[in-house]
Amino acid sequence: MAPTAPAVPLPSASVILVDPARGGEEPFGLFLLKRRQKSSFMPNRFVFPGGRVEGHDGGDPWSGQALKTCALRELWEEAGVVLALGRGAHPPQAELERARRALLDGGISLARVLAGLGLAPDAGALLPYARWITPTARPQRFDTVFYVALMPAGQEASSDQTETSQGLWLGPRRALAENVQGQVELAPPQVIILGHLASLSGIEQLLAHCQAPDLSPVMPVLWAQGRGPEAPRVILLPGDPDYPAGAPADPDHPGEPCPAVSASRLVHQGGVWIPHRPW
Repeated sequence: MAPTAPAVPLPSASVILVDPARGGEEPFGLFLLKRRQKSSFMPNRFVFPGGRVEGHDGGDPWSGQALKTCALRELWEEAGVVLALGRGAHPPQAELERARRALLDGGISLARVLAGLGLAPDAGALLPYARWITPTARPQRFDTVFYVALMPAGQEASSDQTETSQGLWLGPRRALAENVQGQVELAPPQVIILGHLASLSGIEQLLAHCQAPDLSPVMPVLWAQGRGPEAPRVILLPGDPDYPAGAPADPDHPGEPCPAVSASRLVHQGGVWIPHRPW
């Protein structure tokens, strides 16, 4: 039987929502959402708010305008945070929540929902950060642009309790530590992204990075030995010595744990993706 062709990655967008007041002892905190157990993609994993581009987001789903509209819409739908421009006072939270539910029901564009509140999408609030493409071994694949946005004053982030079941603010170092402990099980891209964010001195350095980000797609390779949740799995990142081969040279000894910022691979251990580097 001929091998099945890899699924075509769909355009998607995600928002790294940042708040310098929510990091505890760290320079800033980040809002993470836990995907539901029945989710078809990354079930039970903590991720940044985001999702695939929908028809109402723009005529060309790969355009910068459609990707940013998608990011703004998903941030509002999943996390309840609105990045918008408008005249006069911001609508009360209860009114924003009603509009959020209308958006979740579908069939209406972000611009139209915001216009009903006297607002317009604030695409300028999104700063490009990185781009990742799901490994070819996955049945669902996404080509995702990650944006950074500052948490707007006077709003509260919360899980939609539909696609996600929990939302929390954590500093990047604490999120990584809790991932290793199995308390906050991060999706693979989040592990690497949080590793970089944990190495930054503060918001200023993060915003400087976003002025000239490298948006070359990160294309990890997923290697798995057998099927099932307990099967050994390794994600190899570009730059890893085994990346060209698409498999660890020694599957029984896939490397040593290391800080996420210096990882070139992720090893699945006890249900958690742990940052590693070769021996």
